[in-house]
Amino acid sequence: MSTSLKKGLMYVLIANFINLGFNLITNFVLPKELSVESYATIKTFQLYVSYAGLFHFGFVDGMYLKYGGKNVQDIRGEDLRTNLSTLRFFEIAVTIICAFVAVVLKQEVLVFFALSILPLNLANYFKQLYQATGEFSLYGKIMNANTILIFFANMMWVYLIKTDNAQCFLFSNVIVYFIVWIALELNCKKLVAGEHRGTSFSLNELLNNIKGGILLTVGNLSSVVLTSMDRWFVKALMTTLAFAQYSFAVSMENFMNVAVTPVTTTLYNYFCKATDKSQIRKTRNYVMVFAAAIVSCAFPARFILEIYLTKYIDSAKVMFLLFAAQIFYIVIKSVYVNLYKAQKKQNIYFIKLMMIIVVGFIFNIVCYGIYKVKESFAVGTLLSAICWYFLCLPDFKWMEYNTKEKLYPFIQTCAFLVCGFCFSAVPGFLIYIFEIAVVSYVSFPREVREFSTKVKIRISGLKR
Repeated sequence: MSTSLKKGLMYVLIANFINLGFNLITNFVLPKELSVESYATIKTFQLYVSYAGLFHFGFVDGMYLKYGGKNVQDIRGEDLRTNLSTLRFFEIAVTIICAFVAVVLKQEVLVFFALSILPLNLANYFKQLYQATGEFSLYGKIMNANTILIFFANMMWVYLIKTDNAQCFLFSNVIVYFIVWIALELNCKKLVAGEHRGTSFSLNELLNNIKGGILLTVGNLSSVVLTSMDRWFVKALMTTLAFAQYSFAVSMENFMNVAVTPVTTTLYNYFCKATDKSQIRKTRNYVMVFAAAIVSCAFPARFILEIYLTKYIDSAKVMFLLFAAQIFYIVIKSVYVNLYKAQKKQNIYFIKLMMIIVVGFIFNIVCYGIYKVKESFAVGTLLSAICWYFLCLPDFKWMEYNTKEKLYPFIQTCAFLVCGFCFSAVPGFLIYIFEIAVVSYVSFPREVREFSTKVKIRISGLKR
C-alpha cells in the first residue's frame, strides 16, 4: 500500500473517529430525550437531505471526474474560480425554485430541506474536490465541522432550552450547513491564493460538468434510493413508531461510516493510479475481511439497546439485517464502484444500478407481502445487496475469485445473523469475533499473516 494512500486513510480515519464520538452521543440522546413523533420528523428531514445531491444535476460529479487524480496545486486558479462560481449561481436559482414549491405545498420539513440545498451542494463540491485531489486532511475537517456544530446545537435544544419541537432542530441544522459552506469558501480562496477572485457564470462550464457527471450523479443518487428505499416503504406503509424504530436501526448502521468512509474515500484516488492487478485483488481481499469485521459494531449497539434504549429494542433484528447487507455493500462501494469511476465505466455502473433498484423495489414488495412487519424491508435490503454484488463481478473478470473467496461473504453473513438473532450482545459478539478470525485465516492466509506481521512490527516499535 502506497504511503499517500496510508496517509489518506489515516487523515480520514481520525476525522471519522472524532465524528464517532459526537455522533454516538447525538444518536443516543435524541431518541432517548425526544418524543417518537419529533424524532421521526428529524429522521424524515435527514432522509430528504440524503437526496440533496440530486439538485446539482451532475455538476459536482463532473468536477470530481475532471480533477480526479490531480494535485490541487496543479489546477489553474482561473479554471477553478469559473467552475465554482458557475455552480454557486446555479444552486442559488435551484434553491429559490425549490423553496417556492415547498412554501406553496405548505410542507415545513420540505422548506427546511429546500434551504439546505445550496449550502449542502457547495460543501459537497469542496469535499469532492479535496477527495479527488488527495487533500484528505481538508476533507476530514469538513466532516468534523458539520458533526461537531450540529452536536452542540442539538445539545443546546435538549438540555439548555429543553424543547421537543423538531423544527428547532431542523433550523439549527440549516444554519450549520450555511456556516460550514461559508468557511469552505474562505478556505478555498486561501488554497488557490490570489488567483481566486471575482465571480462569473459560464453556461459552457455548467453544461460540460453536468454532461460529464450526470450519469455518476444519478448512479450515486440511485444508490441512495436503493439504500433508503426500505425507509420510504416503512414511512408509507407503517406507523410513526415503526418508522422511528427503523430509522434508529439505520442510524446505528451509519456508525460504520467511521471506519468505512476512509476506505471508500481514499481508494478512488488509489485506483486512479494503481495498475497492478494482483495488488488490486489483494486490496479487495483486505476490504472483504474488513467488511466482515466492522459489522460486529452491531453487538455493542444492541447492548446499549438492552440497557439504555429499551423503547427501541424492537429495532434490533432490523439492525442486524441491515448490518449484514453491509458485508456486501462495503465491498461494492469501496472496490467496484471506485473501479467503475476510476476506469470511466460510469455508463455500465449506471445500468447495473438501475437494474438493482428495480430488483430492490420488487424484493421490498414481495417480502412485505409475505410478512407485514418492518423486518421484511430489511430482508429486502439484504437480498438487494447480494444481487448487486453478483452483478458487479462480470465487469471485472480479471479480478479472479477462488472458491474460498467466493464463499467468504456468505459464510460471514450467515454467522453474523445467527450470532445476532440467537445470542444476546456479549456472547454473540465473542462468538462472531472468534468465527471471523478462523474463517479469515482459512480464506485469506497470506493477507492475514501479512497483516499480523505489520501489527507486530508496529507494537514492537511502540514499546521501544
